Amino acid sequence: MCKNKTQFKRHALFKFLALLLLISPTRILAQTNQTDSLSIVLKKQLSELNLKFEAEHKQKLIQQQQFANNRRNTTIAVIAVLFARGAILGYQSYSRYRLKQMVLLQSAMLHQLDIATQGIIEAEEKERKRIAADLHDGVGQLFSAVRMNLSSLMDRAVLTNAAEKALAEKTLAMVDESCKGVRTIAQQMMPNILLKTGLAAAIKDFVNKIDSQHLKINMEAYGLEERLDNNVEIVLYRVLQECVNNVIKHARASRLDINLTREGRDISVTIEDNGIGFNAADKMKFAGIGLKNIITRVKYLKGSVDISSDQNKGTLVAIYIPLMA
Repeated sequence: MCKNKTQFKRHALFKFLALLLLISPTRILAQTNQTDSLSIVLKKQLSELNLKFEAEHKQKLIQQQQFANNRRNTTIAVIAVLFARGAILGYQSYSRYRLKQMVLLQSAMLHQLDIATQGIIEAEEKERKRIAADLHDGVGQLFSAVRMNLSSLMDRAVLTNAAEKALAEKTLAMVDESCKGVRTIAQQMMPNILLKTGLAAAIKDFVNKIDSQHLKINMEAYGLEERLDNNVEIVLYRVLQECVNNVIKHARASRLDINLTREGRDISVTIEDNGIGFNAADKMKFAGIGLKNIITRVKYLKGSVDISSDQNKGTLVAIYIPLMA
């Protein structure tokens, strides 16, 4: 009985061991397969992680490269802007320097021109004074002596022939006329009345000597009770004298209006005639000596001249002179 039980136990143990041996390889194989699958999954995930890491690393490198490029481009742009700004500032500075030099050069040229113009006008006035003095003291005195001697000779001589007497009287009249002409020329070249009483009186005296039957002159002056600078009076007198002479020579006018007005530190002069006029747009008309002298003298006084004219509509000369303090 005991022996059977022992055999039964052994037999059961062998069966259990056999079953265990059968089950263990299967489990081991299954576990091995499971481990291999897990290893493959892990490897796959690891590979994916590596790829993702490499992609992220590459993306980061690209971003870093782009940032570096952007930074470099920004630096280059800033340097270019600063360089361009520096170049512009340098060019502006150079342009201002050149402009300043040109202004200084023009100012020096204008100053030299003023000095030359002043020298010419002063030399001209000096020569006028000399000629006027020579006419008055030289030729005028000679004519006066000739007139006195001729008058004395006529008083002593007995002229019975009417023709001879008429010739003698005619000769004496011509001498008188010559004396008057010399005095008039001397007065026009350097009028004593201008030096004694001023511009307005000198102009009135000048126009009063013009034959009113051929040219009626109306002259008005305002605000000239006080004397102007001697140089201004002389130059304005010459300008007005030249304007009136131009009207007499060229305008064929019957009326001439002259207006002189002083307001504060300014003088305005207008000379207007009803003559034949001319085309003021034609610059060749200003090439004559008369108009050139007028413009040059007015510019010498830092003034301006405006000449308006047209065919058969007369001429208006407007002059503006700023008086220096």
